[in-house]
Amino acid sequence: MTQFTILFADIAGSTSLYEKLGDSQAEELVSTVLESLSAIVKKQKGQVIKTIGDEIMCQFPLSSQAIEAANQMHEYTEQESFSGLNQKISIRIAAHVGTVIYNDGDIYGDTVNVSARIAALARPGKTVISEQTYVTLPGYLQQFCRNKTAAYLKGKDQPINVYDVVWEQTDQLTCIVQIPKQNPSQNELILKYNDQHLKFTESVLKIGRGQECDLVVEAPQASRFHCEIRLNGNNKFSLIDSSTNGTYILQNNVELLFHNETVPLHHSGLLSLGQGSKSNKEHLIHFSIE
Repeated sequence: MTQFTILFADIAGSTSLYEKLGDSQAEELVSTVLESLSAIVKKQKGQVIKTIGDEIMCQFPLSSQAIEAANQMHEYTEQESFSGLNQKISIRIAAHVGTVIYNDGDIYGDTVNVSARIAALARPGKTVISEQTYVTLPGYLQQFCRNKTAAYLKGKDQPINVYDVVWEQTDQLTCIVQIPKQNPSQNELILKYNDQHLKFTESVLKIGRGQECDLVVEAPQASRFHCEIRLNGNNKFSLIDSSTNGTYILQNNVELLFHNETVPLHHSGLLSLGQGSKSNKEHLIHFSIE
């Protein structure tokens, strides 16, 4: 069955809005905010399933689309000024990946239930996601996830791991989520493949089955020109996949597939061309950045 990312977003403190503004004005304000959130969902290729009071439930084909939408939702409420209100409106967001059951335009099932219950863990202005969602995110988004905690949810015998997703771009947050800066002259990428050791400090290094590549890898599912590693102006390394079967990157016991996309490389890990590392043990590429 196809998996989707189910996202809940609700307005924090909506009860106090009705007390401060009155029913009519508060209802209009809530409606305006939810319409704007729904527009963001559609922009990120998602679908709003339904509105439930002061929250929306939606689904996305990809977890990355859901997180990008969540970030934009927070930015919208942070930047928007609402007439008659002397405070910012905050929203709580949660997301979980899994299969769903469709019935008469609505969706049901364990994925929906878990997402809704995770939403109760989110603080105003924050996004929380399940570990199942985290492992499906591309690397450039995973680096903004932190504070993994185990939470017990109603109806679940075992705890579920959840992550906070950082979206605010402040100096303090930059220190938390970014890789510590190094002296540019010391940054080099070291690749180890069988008995080959390469130290890379040039602008482009090509990897694949073709003899014209800088690193020739005879992996069964590798393309002739599989991927390349580039060193950008900020002295950071990125892998650019252009293969038929994609490139698997294994770090911190988490393996992700990247296909026809660009992903930054950090610290150290394993590259596997065309298939997962467990099926490609003789052709793994070890990388480290020093």
